[in-house]
Order: sequence, then C-alpha cells, then structure tokens
Amino acid sequence: MNRFKTRRTSLFFTILISFLVIILLFFTFNVVAFAFFKSKYQDELIRYNRLILQNTAERYNTHFARVKTSLYKIYNDPEVSGFNRQLLTKQDQDVNYLQGKKIIELLRSEVYNPQLFLDNVTLYYQSKEFTLDKEGSSGAEDQFNALYSSGIYPLTFWKSHLAKSANFSMLPVSRFQTTWNVPEKKELLPISFKLPDSHYMVIGYLDIAKSQQAFFDDSENARKFMIADKDGTMLYQSGGEWREERVPQFSEGMNYALKDGIYYFKEQDSEGMTYITAVPNAAMAAQLNRMMVTLLLIFIMSLSIGLAASFYYSKRINRPVKQLITSIINGQKSDLTSSISEFDFINQKIFDLVAEKNVVQSELSSKQSILKSYNYINKLKSINTDINEWKDFIAAEESFTIVLYMLRFRSGSFDDTTLKKDRAAYYFREHISLIFSERFPGCHTFQMEKNQILTVINGRHEKEQIEEVLKELKVVFDRDSQYSLFTVAVSSWFEHSSQFNHAYRQVLEIVRQARLEEETQILLGSRMLPATFTLSPAQDQELNASIQAGDAEGANELLQRFLDEMYMKEASVTQFALFAESIEAKVWKFMDIYKIEQGASWPLKPLMQQLRECCTLDEYKQAYAGIIELAVSLIVEKKGESDPIINFVMDNLHTKYGEELSLDYLADKLNMSSAYLSVYIKEKTGTNFSDHLNDIRIRKAQELLSGTDTSINDVSLQIGYRNITSFNRMFKKWTGMTPSEYRRSAMVAQK
Repeated sequence: MNRFKTRRTSLFFTILISFLVIILLFFTFNVVAFAFFKSKYQDELIRYNRLILQNTAERYNTHFARVKTSLYKIYNDPEVSGFNRQLLTKQDQDVNYLQGKKIIELLRSEVYNPQLFLDNVTLYYQSKEFTLDKEGSSGAEDQFNALYSSGIYPLTFWKSHLAKSANFSMLPVSRFQTTWNVPEKKELLPISFKLPDSHYMVIGYLDIAKSQQAFFDDSENARKFMIADKDGTMLYQSGGEWREERVPQFSEGMNYALKDGIYYFKEQDSEGMTYITAVPNAAMAAQLNRMMVTLLLIFIMSLSIGLAASFYYSKRINRPVKQLITSIINGQKSDLTSSISEFDFINQKIFDLVAEKNVVQSELSSKQSILKSYNYINKLKSINTDINEWKDFIAAEESFTIVLYMLRFRSGSFDDTTLKKDRAAYYFREHISLIFSERFPGCHTFQMEKNQILTVINGRHEKEQIEEVLKELKVVFDRDSQYSLFTVAVSSWFEHSSQFNHAYRQVLEIVRQARLEEETQILLGSRMLPATFTLSPAQDQELNASIQAGDAEGANELLQRFLDEMYMKEASVTQFALFAESIEAKVWKFMDIYKIEQGASWPLKPLMQQLRECCTLDEYKQAYAGIIELAVSLIVEKKGESDPIINFVMDNLHTKYGEELSLDYLADKLNMSSAYLSVYIKEKTGTNFSDHLNDIRIRKAQELLSGTDTSINDVSLQIGYRNITSFNRMFKKWTGMTPSEYRRSAMVAQK
C-alpha cells in the first residue's frame, strides 16, 4: 500500500505525465487541424485565383477607360483637328507643318505618362498620307510598313479600318518593330479612335507586357491569361497559343470550370470584355502537397522535441528535489548538483533568508526616493557638480524652491582674455553657492549646462526673501555684464523632491520670457507675452525687393523699424532669436538661388554666429546691418555676372508672390512664349517655374503659421493662393503635413 502511494506521488512521473498530456492535446489538435486544413485549402486556392482575376479585370477595365480618354482628348485637341483642316483644304506648300511640333509635344506628354503604359501614339491623316508620333513626322507608308511595322497591321489595314463606322476599336496584340534598325520586337495592343466619316484617327499602342506585369503579376509563371472583346475576338494570350476548343463552357452563374486537369477562371467587366486565366490542377495540387509536407515535418520535429524535452526536464527537476528532501530529513545542508538557481536558493537556511531579507529591506528603504526620481533625473542633460549633493537633495524628500540662472555670453567678450566661458560659469556658480549657502543653509547649487546654473532651496521660503538675495547678486552680475547677461527665474514652492522635473520646466519657461535688456533680470513669475513676430507678406516682399535691387540701406531700414517695434512691444529674447533664425534662413536661401559659391559666401558665417549671440537691441541692429550689406554686395556682384532673364524672373517671384503671378505674365513682359520661358528657367536653374513659386509661398506660409495667429484662410490669400483647397493640398505636398498640423507642431516646438 505504501509502495503504491509512493508511486502515485512521485514528482518525476507527475511532471512527465503532465508534459505528455500537453503533448497529446497538441497532437490531437494538429491532427484535426490537418484534416480541416486539407479540405479547405483547395477551396481557398480556387477563391484566391478567382479574386486575382476579378482584381485584374477591374484594373484592366479602368486602364482601358483611361487610355480611351487619353486618345479621345488627343483626337479632339484643337491643334490636331486644326492641322487636319489644313491638310484637307490647303496645298502642300501652304500647310503649316510646324504646327506638328505642338502636336508631337502633346503626343509625348501622353506616351511618357507612366500610368498609361503606352509605347507610342500615332496620328494618321489619310488626306496627305501623313503621320505624327512621339518621334516626329513621317509618311504613312514609312510609318506603318517600316518604322512601326507589324505583319497584320500594314498601311492597307489602317486605310480600311479608317473607313469603318466604329469609334473606339481594340485590336488583337501583335509583335511590332518599334525602331527601324533594331530587330527586337514588342508585343503591343493597338487601340484606335475616330469619328464616323473622319479623315484622320489616333492609334495608341499599349505595351501589353508592362500592363500584364502591373495588373496580372504571375511571378511563378503557373497561370495563363487571355483577353477577349465583347464579340469573343481574342485580343491577347499569354503562355503560348490556346486552342479555343480547350476552353470549357462555363455553367450559368459559375466563374470557373475544370477541364482536362486545368482550372479555368472567367471574369467579365462592365464593357463586356472577357478575361480568362488557366491554372493547371497539378500546380494547385503541388502547392497543397508542399504545404502539407512542410506542416507535417514541422509537426514531427515539434513532437520529437517535446518528448525529449519532457523527459529531460522531468529528470532535471526531480533530482534536486530528492536531494532537498534528503537534506531536510537529515537536517544538514546538501550539496546540490542542479544548475537551477531556485533550488540552490531553497537550500539556504531560514536564518540566512531572514538576514538577506533584512539587508534588502534596508537597502530599498534608503534608495526609495532616488528610485522614484529616476524617471526625471535621466532627463537632466548634465550636472557639473558633486553627485552626492544631488543624492542628498533627492533623499531628503523635502519641499523646495528652485532658482535658475540663464547666462547669455556676450559675443567677442572672451576673445581678448584668458578667461574661458566654462571657467567664467564656474566662478559664477561658486559665488552663487557661497551667497545662498549663507542665507539658506542646506541649499544646493548645480551647473546644469554651460549656460545654466541652478540653485535648489530646501524648505518653504517667501519669494521676497529669495528676491532680496538675488538683488544682492544682481550688483555682482551687472558689474560683469561685459562678459555675460543674467536672466534669473524663481519657481513656485513645491512640496516634494519628486516634483523637480515640473519645477525645472517651469523656470525654463519663465527665462524664455525675458526681455532684451542690458542688465540682470529677476523674474518671479510668468508674464503675458506679446503676439509673435514675423514679417507680413507685404514687408517680406519689400525686404526681398530691397535685397535683390542691391538696396542695403532700404533693407536695413525696414529691419531696424521692425526690431524697434519688437522692442517697444517688449518681445522676449526667444522671439528675437526666432526672428533672427528666419532672417538667417532667408539670406542663405538667396545665396542658394543666385548660386553664390561657398567660398564667396564664407564671410557670412562669422556674421551669422554673431547674430545668434546677440544680447541687446544695438547688437542685433549691428549684426543685421553687417549681414545685409555683405549679402547684398554678393548678390549684386553675382547678378552682374548672371542671366538678366533669370534675374528678372527671380525678382518678380520674390516681390510679387502674393499676387496672381503666372508664367504667361512673365513671358509677356519678356516678349517670349510661355513654353520657351518654362524650358529656359528649368535649364538655367534646374527647377521649374511653379516649383520656385510654390517654394517661396510655402516658406512664407510656414513663417506666418508658426509666428502669427493669422487664420489659415487669410494666410492662403496673403501668399497668393486664392483657393484654400489648393493651398492645403500644396502645403501638404511640400511639407508632409496640413497647415493646421504644422501650426500645432510649431507651437509645441516653441514651448
């Protein structure tokens, strides 16, 4: 009885049987799944092939309609019909054959449309036996019997075809020699259009190989494909010739049939075109067999691995358990042979567990505050001080107030002295730490970045007490204002050290609101900022006109007025910096437009750096004056060397982009054709006219959206788009987001 009971409770057999039961359930499930899968897979293959053919029929139907629309447009083009009237009514010497150049451009625009898959489009004028295609003009005899020849479509065929009454005609695929001196031929499907009693027609040659690859991709070459028109005429066959008697009769309501070991699938589109594909049953069976063999091998491997793993892990778990039981019975520590760490842990004595638990508990308790604060400590960029001070602050878990000192180093102030910025910041930090430690014992001062110093004051103190100390420091800071200007922000009172991240963001936001003053500013809270600043479209165009006209004085006068306005309205240092970034981007854009080489524009770089380091209104004015004067001189010098036509176009683009500016308007001013001017601009600048105009407009739209609260509709009108839908579409194409999305992202970035 005891022996029987021991066998029932054996850990080894219990674990092994548990594993085997799981494997048995897995085996049963897979057997059922195999049986069900095999019965359903063939139905899925049939449905899959039917769906492929249905999608192919819809794509071909849509594509044929698109090609017909293209041919109809060409046929009814005024240039095409007008040229036909000339050929009918005039003698050869009176016909303006130069008109054919415009028609050839029209044909090329359709042929080179990648969505149409057209190899060529031919206009056949019977009255003069004259043809036009993408390559030029030729006689009908040369065109159809030599240049673009096919055995079943000679000139005599097209003559008789022109006399027929049908408008659109889709003709069977034939192999065409598309170039007279190249022996290779292409399979093309001719599509023609004409009106009854017409003396000309348009013929499009559809590249059937490209269209089949796009609409009926058969990478395994296992399926054959056929297209027939509504009269049953075979237009195209892939995979060799089909015998019509081999295609089965499809039962009513059925789109597939099996004949001679081949599955045939049929689909008919709305125009009556019939599409048939044939898939050998052997191919479908081979797919099924490959899948079943693969699944069977995976199943056998899984079953084998499962049995082996079950036995191995049952033994591995059972052996140390037996050793532990022996050690418990004997009351002695056992030397385990298992590599499983959990068993070694269980083998430890109770007093060791208790001791370890106490150690862990004590360690966790001491580190609790630091662990809680990790999520925002990791966000701090650097703390240039003793890390133990930071740990002391976190571990204290007290309320606190922080003071942030933002240093704005003066441009050039360190050039003539051995004192470096990092050393100067260190001296400032030491002095701040000394003063605050005397008034508020236990406070901590850290170097956050090279231009940021932070003081953390533990406990609750009135802002008046902190302000009194800061006023004392202001005297020292103002004395060293030739090196750096200070902006000091005081946070609210926070109850717990875990709120440090919020406090830090608060003072950062406050210092960004500082005014452009040449003295230390002490900010005890946020203020309402004036409206954001950016040049209006009229001011922007005036500035562009002055720069392009070489009027540095006029450009500087405009900028000086705008800076004075910003200063009077108490714009923040951040707003001055954002405006400087926009002017810097504008100047570099002009360097790019006029293709001024980097070597020539290199002197602008130190001036741009000086602009970014400006701390006062006078410094900004001096920096802008230097940049504008140098940029204007470079542009004037380059314009003297450059093309006057391009200069005229660019001047108009930058000064009249808010008006209804068009290529026709500029061409009329230059006494040129718009087509020639378009090609000229593209050739000389590498960019077409519309892209130049849209680039200028969208850049200005970005400034207005991010720098003002002007409505999107008003922005559209100010930069020259009279239709808000066109503006939204062009803005998204240019920037990848809608105007409203861009405005939201810009607002987030400025915070």
